[in-house]
Order: sequence, then structure tokens, then C-alpha cells
Amino acid sequence: MWCRRLSNRKILVDILALLFGIGAWVGVNGIYVQLPLLVDSSAEKWTLPAYMVMIVQLANSGPVLYTLYVKYLGCFNDKYIIYGLLGAATLSTYVLAFSYEKTTIVFGEKHSTALLGLMLVAAFVGCTSSVLFMPYMRNYREIYLVSYLVGEGLSGFLPSIVALIQGVGENPVCVNVTKSGSSDIEFEVRYSNPRFSTQSFFLFLGTLLFLSAASFIGLNKLSVAKGERVRLPSNSDSLPTDTSAPPSYKTAYDWNMSNRSYILLLVMMALACCLGNGILPSIQSYSCLPYGNEAYHLTVTLASMAGPLAMCSGFFFENQKVPLLSSMMVFVLMLSSFVFYTALKSPMPPLQGTWLGQFLIVSLWILVSGSIGFIKMGITTLFRPDPGKGLYYTGVATQVGSLVGAVLTFTLVNYTKMFQEYSPCDALKGH
Repeated sequence: MWCRRLSNRKILVDILALLFGIGAWVGVNGIYVQLPLLVDSSAEKWTLPAYMVMIVQLANSGPVLYTLYVKYLGCFNDKYIIYGLLGAATLSTYVLAFSYEKTTIVFGEKHSTALLGLMLVAAFVGCTSSVLFMPYMRNYREIYLVSYLVGEGLSGFLPSIVALIQGVGENPVCVNVTKSGSSDIEFEVRYSNPRFSTQSFFLFLGTLLFLSAASFIGLNKLSVAKGERVRLPSNSDSLPTDTSAPPSYKTAYDWNMSNRSYILLLVMMALACCLGNGILPSIQSYSCLPYGNEAYHLTVTLASMAGPLAMCSGFFFENQKVPLLSSMMVFVLMLSSFVFYTALKSPMPPLQGTWLGQFLIVSLWILVSGSIGFIKMGITTLFRPDPGKGLYYTGVATQVGSLVGAVLTFTLVNYTKMFQEYSPCDALKGH
């Protein structure tokens, strides 16, 4: 059976589609898993995650701009736009490797303008990929769409694995730096080095993006890839707005869902994205860092893997599973309330300084990230057969929920005193 399946496809095209998929979100995901190292060195310190979440929301203008471009201009073939996006992402990531520590004074405060500005480019590519990269794969046989989706999943998995190997070193220690003759005792936080630097990690991300861009060129130029197209290579590539889709993209007209379930699922999608894309990432540093850099590092990397892995199981959902999704949403709300509580209790959360506290905070984040991914894919799967606008409203709920969560938490983190930073030297200053 496996031989028959392999004989019906070109493995080289599978590899090209997979590498092309990796380029969608690898830039953003890679920067996120470097947070345990970036938080300590950045100008924003613990508020950096909140700024990064807002950057991603700003990049959501990409699909809007592309839609306007298709409607009013449409003078370039889609593949040339993808060339430009992948080229910009590759170049910006290589530049980021040498400039991520550079800061600028903005409105009287120091900010990591190089890091945030170049991340905006990577986020713009990721957000636009949802309306450009995946629809472009309609030009190839349906079997290669799966390879693309696997690559898109690896865009979060691969950086997390490399970040786990990189590590963050040991937890920071306090060093007495009191000058001779001074009556004031001063302490300084010293951090140990990871196995390799953030610069090397960003160069790795840039190389992945370069391979993704080269693979997309291969999809368009190699004769073996052209032979796997569903149209003649000389035909113009279809835009995502085309009404005539291949048979594999047509929906079932016997699809049925009650209005109550329809609205409930959209509300749950908005809430899940509000938490998963907005609120929780913005407060992650306050929730995890008081338990140590190692706990924060494990939380970021393992939680980044838990979401995509859990989303894979959503493909097995059917309509009768709506009650299970509702129960999962209640579970997520409970877990999220615990996460929010630990962030509010910073700099002295429960079980701080114990192995049990570190284990619980890492497990809590893995569970909540995996559960949110499970819910999002489950809801998307339920709406997939909808011949109407179910998937469109799902996308609207995703964007609205993410934006509300990001703006709300950005305001709370930066303009209130609800969340307090932790320093291992604070307890010693009073002695």
C-alpha cells in the first residue's frame, strides 16, 4: 500500500512543498521561543511579550492589504508577491541576527526598535500566508497540500527543538558589586550563557527561510513540479478570490448546524484566540520568570510544541462533538485563571523556589496551550464543510478575539501596576 501511495506522487515535490510551508511562520515562532533570552537583554524587559503580541496584531493588516490589492490592482502574479515576501523575511531575519540588541529612544523611552521592526516583517509574512501561500498550493495536486501543512506545523516545532538544545544556562545569581568605601550595599544580576547565542539562532532561522524561498522557486521552475500542477504551467495562477476551485476544495451541501451551536462555536473561537493569541502570551513572563529562567525556557519551548501537536487531533472532529469542545473551553478558562493568578502574584507567586512550583507552572502552560490548539482546530474542522460563510466568520472571530486580547493586556501590562517584575536580588537589598 505504501509503495502504491509513493508511486502516485513525486517525493521531491513533497519536500519542496514542505519547505515552502516552513517559511510561513518560522520567523515569528522562532523569535517567540527566544523570549527567555531576549527578555533579560531587551529595553522593554518583561513587557517585551506584550509588545510582540501587538506587533503580530499590526501585521494582520497584511491580508487586508492583499485583498484590496486583488480587488483594485492585481497587476502582479501571486508567485511574484510570494517571492517578495519570502525574500523580505529572509533578509530581515539575517539582519536581525546582527542588530536585535540595537535600541532607539521613542517618546522619551528606550525601545528595541530593530527587534520589533524586523519582527513586523516576519509577522507580516506569516499573517499574509493564510490568504496567499496555502491558496497558491491549489495549483498543485491535492496530495501536496498535506505536505505544505506539515511544513507549516514544523515552522513552530523546529525552532522549539533547536531552542531546547540551545538552553538558557542556569538561573541568574546575585553578585555583590558594592564599591569599596561605600555604605550602600549593591547587587547585580549575572546570567549564564546558553550553549549557543541568540545571533546563531537567528542565523539558523534565516537559513530556514532561505531554503523556503529556494523551494518555492523550485516549485515554479523545476519540470518535475510543473508536471504535478492541476493546470497547464502556462496558465495564469488562480487567486484565492477565484470562485472556481478544484473539486477537492468544494464543500458538502448537506452540511447542517443549529444556530445555537453556530454562534456558540464562533464565541468559543473568539475567546480561545483572545486567550491564546492575546492575553496569555503577553503575561507569560510575569507568570513564569519568578520560577526561574529554566522554567520560563521550558514553558516557552514546550508550550510552542504543544499547540501544533494538539491541533492535529482536531481533524477527527465531527458535528456531534460540540459538547466536548464546550467542556474543553471551560477547562481552558479554569487553566487560564490559574495562569493569570500566578502573573498577578509576581514577584512572589505560590511555590516559588521549589521544584514542585517549576513543574506545575510548566505543566500548566503546556496544558493550556495544547487545549487552546485543540479547540481552535476542532472548531475549524466543524466549519470546514459549511457551504456558506462559516470559515469566513471563523476567521473574523479569530482576528477580533486576538485583537481584543492583545490591546487589553498591552494596556494592563504597560499602564497599570497589576503586574510586577521579579529580580533575584530584591530579597537581598534589605539586608
